[in-house]
Amino acid sequence: MYRVEWSASAHDDIAALFDYVAEHATPFEALDLCERLFSGTEKLSMYPRLYEAAPEYGDGVRRISLRGQHVLYEVNDEQCVCTVWAVVGQRQQAKRIR
Repeated sequence: MYRVEWSASAHDDIAALFDYVAEHATPFEALDLCERLFSGTEKLSMYPRLYEAAPEYGDGVRRISLRGQHVLYEVNDEQCVCTVWAVVGQRQQAKRIR
């Protein structure tokens, strides 16, 4: 089984997303979206390569696409860890994170 770790920058992305959605919609919708993004990574512990590769973000980067957002992560087989590096909007222009 793999461990799923969220980087500090990914936590910052989630916090900024929450603030944006809470301001432009409702706090309930912001919380629902963020909870879904967190729960979307739970399957990674059993199936680290379940989601598609996203080479436009960097070598070895994979993405979970959910509710208009990309959760970007990388798999380290030696340490049995999936690290979430960023959460970006699907409409944002792709830039390398790794």
